[in-house]
Amino acid sequence: MNYKIFRNFFIMICWAAFTLTMVGYPMPDFGYGEKLTFYDKGVHLVLFGILAYFVILVFKADKGYPLKKAYYYTFFIGFGAVAASEIYQAFVPGRTTSEIDMLAGMAGVIIAIVYDFFMSHSPRPKLLVHICCISCSAYTAISLKKEFKTTLFFYNQNIFPEDEYHKRLDEVRKVAKRLKLPLLVGSYDHSVWRKMTEGREMDVERGERCYMCYEDRMDETAKLAAKNKFNYFTTILTVSPHKDAGAILEIGKKLEDKYGVIFLDRDFKKRDGYKKSVNASKEMGLYRQDYCGCEFSLRDKINRVKNKNKI
Repeated sequence: MNYKIFRNFFIMICWAAFTLTMVGYPMPDFGYGEKLTFYDKGVHLVLFGILAYFVILVFKADKGYPLKKAYYYTFFIGFGAVAASEIYQAFVPGRTTSEIDMLAGMAGVIIAIVYDFFMSHSPRPKLLVHICCISCSAYTAISLKKEFKTTLFFYNQNIFPEDEYHKRLDEVRKVAKRLKLPLLVGSYDHSVWRKMTEGREMDVERGERCYMCYEDRMDETAKLAAKNKFNYFTTILTVSPHKDAGAILEIGKKLEDKYGVIFLDRDFKKRDGYKKSVNASKEMGLYRQDYCGCEFSLRDKINRVKNKNKI
């Protein structure tokens, strides 16, 4: 749990305790009748509205957590808190369970959710997404478009040969146009990548060479995101089951500190992300490569095929 989550969670618990104290305070008969009743409903609305807002802040402290889920869970947590408080009040002298109190409390919860949605999250935050090939990324790009103002970034100097690079780029352009997403294209000089990975030709996949390759592409993405004032940056490299998602997320966090742009740390292969991307690429009729991209992954693929044929 990071510091912001802990801090917001602590504040939420303190406010929940204060709310419980307020709604559970014994109420003598002051003789104010309806005026006191109306005041009591207003107190419920404010107390539970603020509590719901603190719950939202806990979810938002987890950078990149889906807002729709945050609001969904906040609503049900708020409902549970309101219902529990009404049951509790049945055992407090001078207080009774009230359906109107429940409505007032839930009104506060809903107001908090609506306030956060319209006041804090309009327009949608800008996200720069590094992509290596659209065939593994189509579904993820579609999903991110719903949540963020998404721009695609194609930067992959590792791809070999050059014909393969242009083939993948053409597919990316095709999908970007279809999804109406802006596309930025980085430089391509494979000799620069070869120089960077010199001496790592025999590394296994997911080894040090791959880590250097992840870092190079993600660094360029984070740098561009900072320069163009994006709110977030991420990479769709994690959608592949052949990539080291843990290493990729670790690099993203380091670059977040380096460039001051929030890294959207999601493992896109989860919740059948890879399977859904494969299905989406088939439906769109996209070209699907059969190796990662560099000549060394191509070499390893050819060797695997040869060894398989020998059996």
